[in-house]
Amino acid sequence: MTKGHQGLSLALKKAGRSETPRDLDRILRQLIGEAQGSDVAERALRVFEAAAGEWGHLPSESRPSASVLVRTFRAVAAEVGASETELLERLLSAMVEQAAGEKAGRHGEAHRTKERILAAAQEVFSQKGFHQATMDEIAERAEVGKGTIYRHFPSKESLFHQLVQIRLKELEAEAERILDSDDDVLSMIEKYLHIYFEFFDRNQGLYRVMVHEHPDLDERLQDLYVEKIMRRIPRLKRKIREARQQQVLKDVNFHTVFHGVMGFIHGVIQRWLAQDCTYSLVDELPTVRDVLFYGFVNRPITLEEERSWTSTQ
Repeated sequence: MTKGHQGLSLALKKAGRSETPRDLDRILRQLIGEAQGSDVAERALRVFEAAAGEWGHLPSESRPSASVLVRTFRAVAAEVGASETELLERLLSAMVEQAAGEKAGRHGEAHRTKERILAAAQEVFSQKGFHQATMDEIAERAEVGKGTIYRHFPSKESLFHQLVQIRLKELEAEAERILDSDDDVLSMIEKYLHIYFEFFDRNQGLYRVMVHEHPDLDERLQDLYVEKIMRRIPRLKRKIREARQQQVLKDVNFHTVFHGVMGFIHGVIQRWLAQDCTYSLVDELPTVRDVLFYGFVNRPITLEEERSWTSTQ
């Protein structure tokens, strides 16, 4: 503690025992005069902050009331030429900034805690399944109390569904970035397939739980994802029209191709799931890309073959 602060603490104690805080008045005036800087309001505020800090450290029975401290400071500030209006504005600004900082700190900590809970929940759900997983295990894995989990998620069902939705939004954000890019349509499709397959590789445990224990949720997820991609249809169609003009793509029905491609992709994912995800789904990309872009027949189909196939339908 500095000599000035020692004097301030002593003056505050004396003011707590007296109706006339002369020593507090004197020490405040002295400290403002000794403070560095030409801005008298700034010097006065620094001294007031120091006085308030010392006041807070004293036992309640040994210090003056807060109103005595404030009244004494106002009188001294006026004597040294500090504008009360300016002092009030600066004090309120400091309070607002402090409150915003504390709120941001609390929000940041709450966000980090929620992310830890979600990561722990994904591990536990993936290892034990939804029905066998318990909130106690998730709390232990996240290193938080069970009550903390319930403050963020009202039930295990809510935690699971929010986890799925959050992971889906992550995939959606990656897909939107690609679909909104300036890439040509083939590069766009290839990148899209890569992030799509990588998503299932990364979240395979969670996806298996969805399929085995919440098949309705898996269906809704696929429908929802297709719906979100469909929102980018105008941009996709423009890209496809450009590719047709450059004779990169054939002139075929867009919606038939789109839904056929999505069906093919999900067929590949279902086969991977049936094999218990024992291989990387991303490793299937070269085959999937070749089939989608070039088919799996080595020679062009003749007109006679096309007519023969059409006649049998």
